[in-house]
Amino acid sequence: MFHRFAAACAVASVVIAAGAIVSLLLRLPVEGARMLTTAWCFVPVAWGLWAMVAPSRWVSNRLPVWGAILGVVAGIVAGPLLNLPSRVGGPSGARWLALVAGPVLYYVLWLLVGVAYRSLQVTVKSAFPTR
Repeated sequence: MFHRFAAACAVASVVIAAGAIVSLLLRLPVEGARMLTTAWCFVPVAWGLWAMVAPSRWVSNRLPVWGAILGVVAGIVAGPLLNLPSRVGGPSGARWLALVAGPVLYYVLWLLVGVAYRSLQVTVKSAFPTR
């Protein structure tokens, strides 16, 4: 279960670093950037915990679908509830776009979580061979 947590946290951390670079290059408004960076602080832990509660039979082959479900939740929170797109300088009508973009983006990113998880499994098996 720890491998799931580590894989999800690793991918989320890289995604957050890339998002921070983009937000610096776009020079987001101070209020929007502050809210975005505060929300980003919780993403790796949320992704790790989400990976840990994934049904065992879904692990490895259905992790992207599991991530898309989290994307729906994130889209609901970021779009309609927090109105994050307009707070970070986007168009005001984009709040519902998060409900579509969130699951699609999370599905793609959770493909990487699956790759990281399988990589951790192979690394552990080769480091501690069984006889």
